[in-house]
Amino acid sequence: MFGRSDELRRNAEDKPIVVFHYLRRISSLSLLLFLSAGCGAGYYNTITTQAAQYRAYGDSITYGYTLSVPQTQAYPALIASENALPFVDNAISADQACDVPKRQIFPNEDNPTLAKHPTYTLLIGTNDALFKGSGVYEAVYRLCHEAAISWFGVPAEYKVLANGSGVTSTGSGAIDLSNHWNSWTTSGLGSTVSFAITTEGFGPIYAWPRIDDNNSGTYTYSMDGVVIGSATIQTTPRISTHNGTTNSLGFLRLPPVPAGSHVVTFKQTSAGSIGVSVVGIGTPTGPANNILPEVLVGTVPFHLQSPGDTCNTADGPCAAYIQDIKADVSLFSADGLDVRLFDTRKYLLGTAAEMNDTLHPNVLGQIHLSASVEASR
Repeated sequence: MFGRSDELRRNAEDKPIVVFHYLRRISSLSLLLFLSAGCGAGYYNTITTQAAQYRAYGDSITYGYTLSVPQTQAYPALIASENALPFVDNAISADQACDVPKRQIFPNEDNPTLAKHPTYTLLIGTNDALFKGSGVYEAVYRLCHEAAISWFGVPAEYKVLANGSGVTSTGSGAIDLSNHWNSWTTSGLGSTVSFAITTEGFGPIYAWPRIDDNNSGTYTYSMDGVVIGSATIQTTPRISTHNGTTNSLGFLRLPPVPAGSHVVTFKQTSAGSIGVSVVGIGTPTGPANNILPEVLVGTVPFHLQSPGDTCNTADGPCAAYIQDIKADVSLFSADGLDVRLFDTRKYLLGTAAEMNDTLHPNVLGQIHLSASVEASR
């Protein structure tokens, strides 16, 4: 979808030349958009998420915090301008990975289809590293990071959702329509919800159960009548993001199964009126043969280079999250989804010339971020 010029095919050691030519190429178009915005045109607010061919998710860096006109100066706008794509920027300042499904994806009812196979960028992790640090919270980060990537990467045609066909239940339960979750929530010990899915090849099945700091319930999940695991609805440690999110979308990758029809069942194993809540299941080996959504996942950018900034050193918390990001990209790419890494640190170096403050790139820094996205294709 994104056309790459010869400059962006060069090796990383040619990066200064790449950025210079990229800046020249987009400057006139960015200026046009800037002038349009001055006349009251908020470009990325003129279409719905469902209509956008390019959809950006992330935190304040993706939103364009500290820019005078983020609607045209943030890297999603630059990418959309360069490629003449209708787009939306759904990023929210200070969000963490678990905020993305709760506050960005589901409120906008984003569920990609094969017909549109949109392109996504996901750049999230800076605030997880800053607010939570490396270590135990990384497991929570990866849970929500993987949930978002897999949700973007698996088209609706490859999913079986709780509010669709192929779903049966036993015992008590109901559909939870809040926040557009449309998830089936069990409400009694022993209650179940089952999803029938057909795979076209040997591969894993994904599931999207919800996670919740305020629900201590437990459940098992089975494949074709055989229990293969158990889980808790609460995470350890708790989600508890800086922006106040306490429930989000979780992720399970079930073991690979042969091609054919399969049934995945979730069973509440704890007492209580609110049990496991499942949005649906999906597979990277779906029944259709078409172009998959493209999911470009970014590394945590450099901060402004300064003495003592641990996120600019090899052993800092940002480096730990970058390893998590790379592992997630490798996982889904190996499963057959169109998931790729864009390495922000090969282009945005965290110099004073690129930054408005410690965390947020200026216009030049945003141009460098857009170059890192283009180079990933």
